[in-house]
Parts: sequence; C-alpha cells; structure tokens
Amino acid sequence: MVPLPEPRTDDNSTADLTGVIRARRKQVWRQRLLLIGAIAAVLVIAAVLWFSPLLALDKVSVKGSELIDHEQVSESVLHTDGGTPLPRVRPGTVEKNVLEEFPRAKEASVHYSGPRSLSIVITDRNPVLAITTAEGFKLFDDEAVNLGTVEKVPKGVTVLKDSGGAPDQKTVAAVIRFMAELRPGLRSDLASIHAKDENNLAGVIDKGKAQAKVAFGDSTSASLKMRTALQLAADGRTDIDVSVPSVPVTN
Repeated sequence: MVPLPEPRTDDNSTADLTGVIRARRKQVWRQRLLLIGAIAAVLVIAAVLWFSPLLALDKVSVKGSELIDHEQVSESVLHTDGGTPLPRVRPGTVEKNVLEEFPRAKEASVHYSGPRSLSIVITDRNPVLAITTAEGFKLFDDEAVNLGTVEKVPKGVTVLKDSGGAPDQKTVAAVIRFMAELRPGLRSDLASIHAKDENNLAGVIDKGKAQAKVAFGDSTSASLKMRTALQLAADGRTDIDVSVPSVPVTN
C-alpha cells in the first residue's frame, strides 16, 4: 500500500488536508467493502454446504460393541439422518438417539469420518450378574439394565442361583447393588450368589484352593463383607457369616 502524503503547511495546506481526509476515507471504505465481501463469500459457501446433497450422509461405520449388532446401529442412524447434509448432522444428537434405542450401550462416541460418513464407537455396558432362566442366562449391569439372554455366562460374571422360585424385583435389585459395589477383582472371586429375599444374600467364594459358603445378609458394605470373607476363606474357614462384617461368624 502506497503511504499517503504528509499534509503540507503552506498557503494551500487546507486544500491538501481535505484531499488527505478524502483519500483516507476511500481507503477505509475499500477495506470495509473487502471485509463485507469476504464475509458474504463465507456465508454463501456455508449455505451451499448446509444444503448441498453432495455432502448427504450415506455411510455409518460402527465398531467397539460385542453386545449390539453393528449393522442395526448403522441402519438406525441412516434411517433417521440418511440423506441429510453432514454439516446439519449433530454428533451429540446421534449419540443420544443411539443410547436411547440400544440400551446395552453405555457410551457412544460419534465423529465425522468423511464428507458423507460418520464413525461410531460404542462402549458396552458390563454385565455384573447373570440370572438363570429357561432360555439361558439373563445378564444385568450395575444399573440393573437388562443386557439380554446368553447361553453361556461370560467370564467373571456371577450367577444368581435358583433360591426357591424366581426372585422378585426388590431381591434382584439388592443383588445388583451388592455386585455393583464390588470391584472386578472381588466380583470374579464370587462364583455364585443366591438370595431368599433382599435382606438374605449368600454366595460361594472360589479361589481355587480356598472355597467357602458365605452369608452376606443385606446388600450394604459389600466390599468390606467380601474382603472379610476372602481373608477368612484363605485361613481355611469354609462356612462364613459376614452379615455384620465387624463381627464375622465362622464354623
């Protein structure tokens, strides 16, 4: 940019100053017009992208889940958002819809993966309890979400044994609360659990050489009860009552 001339101080200084002011005004307006033009161009491009069928969503890739059919997730998202220009597809909304339609998913992470595609990574809910049924084993996570029925219990999942009839909802909820409080290491040491009611939980500890029957009482203080029982089982006790963990009873 050519610098503007310095104002003169001779007899014609007033005329020269007026010219300088006019030149500066033109320069300012030129810059403003350029800025307005740039903004307008950006808005036009954004509008084209917002409505352009060239960016319409037509592919959804899914990975991560072992409990949910990936193809079903892909079809569901395409049914809702397929054909919509990708800039108008909100990943947060897609995540919310996936979690609502597929309750076995604990988390869903959605990302743009191309001009017309989305990528979804699903984290499964972790089963903590299996209930024996005529069809197999019904799995539940630590929030009591039904994860479906399987023929074989996954490794590390404790089985709720038959305790004289199908357990009622309160009893199942108590067992799930108990299991949810246990960290995975403690949970895997509990081979099975049974419950007469919500206040009478019991189970079998199996650590190879150390095995014991344990009465837990209600679902409170699960970790403390389990650690106490494991310590007593390691000492050779095979019949343990930790319903009051501070005063365990053994036979």
